[in-house]
Amino acid sequence: MGISRDSRHKRSATGAKRSQYRKKRAFEKGRQTANTRIGSKRIHLVRTRGGNRKFRALRLESGNFSWGSEGISRKTRVIVVAYHPSNNELVRTNTLTKSAVVQIDAAPFRQWYEAHYGQPIGRRRQQKSEVPEEKKSNSVQKKQAARFAESGKVESAIERQFESGRVYAVIASRPGQSGRVDGYILEGDELAFYQKAIRKTKMPSTKTRLCLLSDTHTTLPASPAHTTNPYRHPLPQADVLIHAGDLTKVGRLEEHTRMVDLLASAPAELKLVIPGNHDITLDEEYYHRIGHYRHRYRSGHKGSLPQEGPIEDPAVVKALYTDESARAAGIVYLEEGTHRLRVPSTGATFTVYASPWTPEFCEWAFAYKRGAVDRFNPPSPRRKLSEAQPGAKRAFSAPHPAPDFPDVDIVITHGPPYGVLDRVVPGGFSVGCEDLFKAVERARPLLHVFGHIHEGYGAVRYEWSSRNESMVQCDGEKTVKERGAYIDGSAGSGTPLRVGDETLFINASVCTVDYEAVNAPWVVDLDLPIQVGG
Repeated sequence: MGISRDSRHKRSATGAKRSQYRKKRAFEKGRQTANTRIGSKRIHLVRTRGGNRKFRALRLESGNFSWGSEGISRKTRVIVVAYHPSNNELVRTNTLTKSAVVQIDAAPFRQWYEAHYGQPIGRRRQQKSEVPEEKKSNSVQKKQAARFAESGKVESAIERQFESGRVYAVIASRPGQSGRVDGYILEGDELAFYQKAIRKTKMPSTKTRLCLLSDTHTTLPASPAHTTNPYRHPLPQADVLIHAGDLTKVGRLEEHTRMVDLLASAPAELKLVIPGNHDITLDEEYYHRIGHYRHRYRSGHKGSLPQEGPIEDPAVVKALYTDESARAAGIVYLEEGTHRLRVPSTGATFTVYASPWTPEFCEWAFAYKRGAVDRFNPPSPRRKLSEAQPGAKRAFSAPHPAPDFPDVDIVITHGPPYGVLDRVVPGGFSVGCEDLFKAVERARPLLHVFGHIHEGYGAVRYEWSSRNESMVQCDGEKTVKERGAYIDGSAGSGTPLRVGDETLFINASVCTVDYEAVNAPWVVDLDLPIQVGG
């Protein structure tokens, strides 16, 4: 039937059907909603009746916001949609519309305030001493003091927001019509009203524990008697166990059988698994083309043996992770792409993007040519346009690109993104994937777990707005005692991960460069949404 802006098809106030005395008219036609999301600026021009134009914003990341009580406006970045009076789904998808309550970057307003009044705002005590003292003349100091005494007092609710680096604001423009996201900072009673509404409509979530492993290379946990090795039986209790690939040394059937037995016995309700470059029998095309030579001529991860070995059947190997007994044990083998998963006992529901592919290295499995192939991002509009020309050659397009924020909670890849826990020895060079970093920056998940680079074992908390990264430090003795390195990113920790603004990167390689399994599993607590109604 199409979209119509007429009202005759609606029932009257009493519920009666209105008579249809004429058909639809062209001037009553409607269009699809813009569904403007947060992202790099992207605007489509739409010709409208009378030759006029609308500016249909598909992606916007910044706009002009006014601070009413101070009488100023500044261009600033929109961080996240916090509340919408019409639909919570618009909050979940970070859709920008008129009347949406958003959080914006407070930095431009802080800079103006401190330059205008000469007083810090929203800085904690330990930070105030870190601000460098700027030399000012006596006349400037007197002017600033007079201004501050007259109108410099800011209500406590706003000052607390400045401490977090973001303030609540309402969008007053219509992004789908004007191509702009402008608005004003919330203050006074209006701020109190929306803060109360935000607390009431906050999506229910539950604290979920994840145990993270990678690059075990067929090495089982040590005996409980080996109290100096944190990777020992039993594995830490968790709701979800994630293995980020390289389960085996060279993909033999007996190796996979041992690892499936380990996963089945692990104390977790869900066990999510992706393969790695050493799991050559799980890359069927590669194994039939070249990988079988590693088995035939016994070419392993540390060299070759003289005698020939048997060839494996990739279908039999894969069935170990996908058959009925594996599913009954909670094992979920993730193909490349996006998956929606649920923990039955808690109702925690989350979206995972998984990919085993890494830049080509020594002709191992699941490899692509660095720089020539982008497996993680969709093609750009400019490339789509050029390929649409007659006679144009089509380049490689990612079959399963990573989704945009906020459509993924956890990213699981075998290899690291470029510049994050990806340095090798000797030399200290970064060998992660540049395209993967771009994809994770688009997706902005709560957690990205990977392995592959054994030397990069560790955890980093990354803030996207400032590009600041902080290494997560764990107590060594406690890690050995508790058989895991624990990180609490839930609301109860006091410093929860901020959705859309922070990502916890973890290189969970159990084995070292010398293939000694002595690195502790990572155990992470996250707040994941609860699926209501089953």
